[in-house]
Order: sequence, then C-alpha cells, then structure tokens
Amino acid sequence: MRKLNRNHIIIGIIILAIISRLIFLDIRPLHHDEGVNYFFADNILEGRGFAYDPLNYHGPSYFFILFLSFFLLGVNEFALRFPSAIFGIALVIIPLFLKNRRSYNKYLFSSLLLISPSLLYYSRYSIHESLFILAGFLGVYSLTTIIESKNLEQLPLFALSLALLLVTKETTIIMGFIMAVIVAVNYKEISDIDFNDRKKIWASIVLFLLIYIVLFTSFFSNFSGLKNSFNGYLSWTERGLNEPGHQKPFYYYIELIAQYEFPLLLLSLVGLWACIKDRRNIFMRNMAIWFVFIFLIYSFIGYKTPWLVVNITLPMIMMAVIGIRHIPNRKISIAITGVAVIYLVFFSIYVNYVHTWQSDNYFAYVHTDGDILNLIKDLEGQYKSGERILIVSDSYWPLPFYLDNKNVEYLDKVERAEFGNEYDYYIVKGDIFSNSILPDGYRYREYKLRDDVKLDLVYKIK
Repeated sequence: MRKLNRNHIIIGIIILAIISRLIFLDIRPLHHDEGVNYFFADNILEGRGFAYDPLNYHGPSYFFILFLSFFLLGVNEFALRFPSAIFGIALVIIPLFLKNRRSYNKYLFSSLLLISPSLLYYSRYSIHESLFILAGFLGVYSLTTIIESKNLEQLPLFALSLALLLVTKETTIIMGFIMAVIVAVNYKEISDIDFNDRKKIWASIVLFLLIYIVLFTSFFSNFSGLKNSFNGYLSWTERGLNEPGHQKPFYYYIELIAQYEFPLLLLSLVGLWACIKDRRNIFMRNMAIWFVFIFLIYSFIGYKTPWLVVNITLPMIMMAVIGIRHIPNRKISIAITGVAVIYLVFFSIYVNYVHTWQSDNYFAYVHTDGDILNLIKDLEGQYKSGERILIVSDSYWPLPFYLDNKNVEYLDKVERAEFGNEYDYYIVKGDIFSNSILPDGYRYREYKLRDDVKLDLVYKIK
C-alpha cells in the first residue's frame, strides 16, 4: 500500500468518524440518564458546584467536561452529546497513528470501530461510557507497549489513562483487575524493564495524582470527595451484585452482540484461537486477556445495561481484526470482511438514524418515547415568559433539560394533584392524574414518557 493510499484511508476514516458521530445529534429524545447528567453539569454552570456522591452518578470527570461543553456551546442537545461524540471520534482516529503490527491491520481496526453499531450509538449518547472505554483502550495499549519495549516511554500515557478511568467510573475496578492479570502473566518480561528513568516515573506519579485530586476535590472545593472516591467502589460493587431491576442472565450481552454485531462475534473467536496458538506474542496475548476477562466479568455480574456492552465490543473488534489477519485464504478473508462491513453498516444506520429510540432498538433501554417531544412542542406553543410550571410526578427525567429556561417546580410522593391559580401549567403522572379532580375551565393532553409512564399536561383555557 503506497503512502498516498494510506493517507487517503486515514483522511476518509477521520471524515466519516466526525460526520457519523456529530450529524443529527438531536434525532433521538434524551434518555433519563442523559437528563440527570445535564443536571449536574448545569449545577456547575450556574455556580452551584459539584460534590462527588459515591452512591450515585459515577465519577466527576464527565460532569466537568459537560460543563465546559455547555459553557462553550450553550445548553442544548448538541452540546450535551458533543463530549461523548468527541471521545467516540478519538477512539476511531487514535489507532490510525499507533504502531503498525503484523498481528493486525490498524486501518481495518479503525474502520470497524467506525461502523460498530454499539460504539456509534453510545458515542452519540451523553453518558460516561465513551470516555471510559477510550481511557481503557489507551491503558491496555500503553501497558502492553511498556512490556514489549522494556522501557518507560509510555508510562505517562498509562498514568493518564489510569487516572481518567478512576475519575470517570467506579467500574475501573474491573479494568484494574484485567491490567493486574496482564502484569501477572507478563511477569518475566516486566522484570526486564529498565526502571531507572526516575523522571518518567515521578512525572507519571504527579500526573496521576494531579488529575485524581483535582477532579475528586472538585478543583479543591470539596476535599471530602477524596474519601468518598474510595467508598464508591464498595457501594458500586454491592449494586452490581445485588441491585434489583437491572438483573439479567449471563448470556444477555451475547444476545445483544449477536443481534447487531454477529460477524464480529464469530471473527473474534477466530482471533482468540490465533492468540492461543501464538502465546509468545505479547500484544496478542494481552489483547486476548482483555477480551476474555472483560467478557466473563461483565457476563457474570447480574447488573446489566446495554451501554455496558461497549466495554466488550472494543476488545472484541481487536480480536476480530486479528482473526481476519489469520484467515489463511486471502480471497475468503476479503469476502468475509466485506459481508461483515455490510452487516455492521446496515445496523449502524438503522439503530442510529432510523429507529433511534423505539422498542425494537435494543440499545434504547427504557428509553424516553418520542411523544415527549410533542409535549414540549405543545407547551412551547403556549408558554409565556414568567409563567409557572408544576411537575407532579416521581418520574420526569429528562424533562428538566427540555424545560431548562422555564420556571419549573417539582412535587412527588402525592396521590393526587390540586389544580389552581398558583401555577399556569401542570405536568402530572398518569396514575396521579386519574386520582385528581379536574376543575372546570381546564384542559389536558396525555403523552407517553416511557412504556410504563404517562404524563398529562394540564392547563387553564385562556
């Protein structure tokens, strides 16, 4: 492959990564978790700050990044999903500039990252996962490079990656375990590393501590965040093992992958077999460890949500690319790759741009119904500045985002709503509304928030 051709491939992948991750970011209504993430970032924007809570909502990094996006772009859907999209773009692009290896084709790796339905979907979704898997990839890759090169050139990158994992999600404990396994398996190679580069070691330690301390203390405004950063692992371990509501069988992620990324699943098994046969190849060995352990751990944990599948998808794609490289017949390899690309592109388009939130899209988990946008549209058509809205419901996310610039109050834990002149509009949960008496002169319209939640917009006839 000539240099000019390689440059064309790189430019093409970069352009497609940017377009696919940034186009039509408002095509899907917000998930309630996206609304909650908006809430914490908006608190920072409005000067109310942020304090890490070990019981909920993950690490602080993503909220400060969202704050920066809001500060630069304003509070809107594009700004809310922009950071996750940027991390998704980075995940596709970075491998293009890493070391080329005989065991896999980095251009094919980036291409499959680009068209993976799950990676694309959740890079257009304002949650922590896009940043988390990017940091995880850089962590495993830099650790492997350190072991292979037997020097500490990549140690600062490893320290940066580990710090980003820790300040982003408590599931770092899983990635930490996998990295520990990699270290244990490569013990002999690690013993040959030259650890005399004190400057690199101290620079890495300072970089790690700086990121960890600054973010968990919310830029030195909440030092209790450091203590809570350790408590978080206990609460999230308990949640992952025992919390009801999201418990699913071992094979949940297999079914999800088989639905949307079946060719990658099959090719990853070929790649895994190639890694087992070539155990002396440090890179292949470490990638196999990453894939096998991440798959088993997430599958054994009862608490499962579809966005966690990207933690499996990423190393699975690496295994698939290794598998393609080790198919002995070139024509068969090209044909299989072509079929895989067509399959992945079809489902990427379908789940990301056609059925983005509907129930037949299994990535759209307990997702906000598109009907809620009709509620917002109808309210916008009547609302005048200064009017008051009361939301009477214990389920209302992501409405706070859509009502960001309005005068809104909230009331829950009531059995019925009382309508009067104090508020101009009421948004009432369906079962509460059915227990309430609608006075003369009021109208209502019913909307669907999610499959199990209806909301009624109540307003006085003007």
